Amino acid sequence: MKGYAGRILKIDVSSKSTKIEKLDEKKAKECIGGKGLGARIILDEVPPHVDPLSPSNTLVFAVGPLTGTRAPTSNRYGAFFKSPLTGIWGESYSGGHLGPQIKKAGYDAIVIKNASPSPIYISVIDDDVQFHDATALWGKTTMETEDAVKKDIGESKAKVMTIGPAGENLVKFACICNDYYRQLGRAGAGAVMGSKKIKAIAFMGTKEVELENEEKFNAVVKEVLSRIPKDGPMTKYGTPVMVNNQNALGAFPTHYWQKGFFDSHIRINAPTMEKEILDKNKACWNCPVACGKMSSVKEGKYKGTVVEGPEYETIFAFGGLCEIADIKAIAKINEVCDNLGLDTITSGNVIGFTMRAYELGRLNSEFPVKFGDDDVVLKLLNMITKREGLGNVLAEGVKSASETLGLEDIAVHVKGLEPPGYDPRGYNGMALSYAVGVRGADHLRSTAYAYEMRGVADRFAVTGKGTFVKNLEDKLAVIDSSVLCCFVRDAYEWEDLANLYTYATGINMSATELKNAGARAVDNARRFSVREGISRKDDSLPKIFHELPFSDGSSRMHVVVKEDMERMLDEYYDARGWSRDGIPPV
Repeated sequence: MKGYAGRILKIDVSSKSTKIEKLDEKKAKECIGGKGLGARIILDEVPPHVDPLSPSNTLVFAVGPLTGTRAPTSNRYGAFFKSPLTGIWGESYSGGHLGPQIKKAGYDAIVIKNASPSPIYISVIDDDVQFHDATALWGKTTMETEDAVKKDIGESKAKVMTIGPAGENLVKFACICNDYYRQLGRAGAGAVMGSKKIKAIAFMGTKEVELENEEKFNAVVKEVLSRIPKDGPMTKYGTPVMVNNQNALGAFPTHYWQKGFFDSHIRINAPTMEKEILDKNKACWNCPVACGKMSSVKEGKYKGTVVEGPEYETIFAFGGLCEIADIKAIAKINEVCDNLGLDTITSGNVIGFTMRAYELGRLNSEFPVKFGDDDVVLKLLNMITKREGLGNVLAEGVKSASETLGLEDIAVHVKGLEPPGYDPRGYNGMALSYAVGVRGADHLRSTAYAYEMRGVADRFAVTGKGTFVKNLEDKLAVIDSSVLCCFVRDAYEWEDLANLYTYATGINMSATELKNAGARAVDNARRFSVREGISRKDDSLPKIFHELPFSDGSSRMHVVVKEDMERMLDEYYDARGWSRDGIPPV
């Protein structure tokens, strides 16, 4: 079986022991890798109803059969776990250069169990797995830690994943960073890693990825590459191109979900970013798009700030939800989040929620918490990370914080996960995607917004949206299992993905079989959450999206009609073969 490393590395950090499990051909074809494999492992190995921050939770890192090959964007890896933020299925993905090193070290997945009694970091260099004391690293930022680990093991080319102080302090939305500027951002993977007292894991490998039929594989790669624009808007501007797009559509979440248009968006859009802070493009390993943007602040209050980005989601979270109308300030906020190890989407939501509560006169605070105040954002980020005062409440996320503060009526989340930067009042497909998302409000498990904003699908249509979202989710599940980047999903047709799998592994795979594997991955992730208590009652949106229409913009007067949502849910469940209560078959 080629394409795969054929091995799963199991690490018990309590006993500081490891063992190797073989990945057999049956499981490989059934799960593919990445999400599919992670879902199978988590469903099998995490007991029902465990505390996500207890030693009983399992943390899985997985790559796929295309990782480390010439397939465009084959650089990514995923993390899979029970989320401390939501209490249900958790998954997150990151690019950069680390994913291929997991594969080259000889592993398809890393399964981490139990917890260390004291801080450690782990080095995985081919077959040599070592545990190192990390007491001196505890308290350091993600970037300081990456530098220190490389120096300590004497391998400057090693690729390192780290947590920051937020992960150490079990902030429920702490992230894991790699390659300095890339993150496993959502659902609190950093807190799970922190609960296991793991400060970092370094990877380096020398094994080459073998292909069953390299000539045919490369022919498909050539065809896929021909469909990827060489100088498109993602290459020129990166994800910040969405700032203008979403404002034009009236779907740019603003003033903590009160509006869909930010009057000052031209101060934080892609052209302004290019003019004021952009230095150069940056690509992940084997990526022809190079959507990453290295930026720095050359003058003013935040001079000296260096960051990759800000990405659209960070700009929306702080520029839109918190109304920070200064791209330099957002860059600084981004830099701080990266160093502390905080998910920017949840961080912006949590602080926007706090600003809205203060504005309504419903929050007691020792200092003003007003929209547009970048100083207060930075203050709150540090309080959250240190769990000081109000920050200790906010460190639990919007759902928990709103319950503690008696503010459930203004809280915006789905199943405990705060939404990203596409207001569902502007897209019925995204409304459904948020509602049924296996980890909560999610834009990357279907990417329905991309098709609705371009008019490929009518963004306000209802009929057909259940099947539409289901089909998108299945393809993205295969992308996430392979593991590739969703930004080039349209360049990969179903036949391409099936052929690449076949030519890489030598295991015959049809497009239909691959679609079924994608659906299976979604089903297994859902089964995990159902086991934790999720059903149709949870596949719902915050009331603001049903009750408050926008007063301006091209989504003016639109809300998500509850009856329409029920129709879309029925169609979605039927398309999946689930019960009308949202339960997959056994």
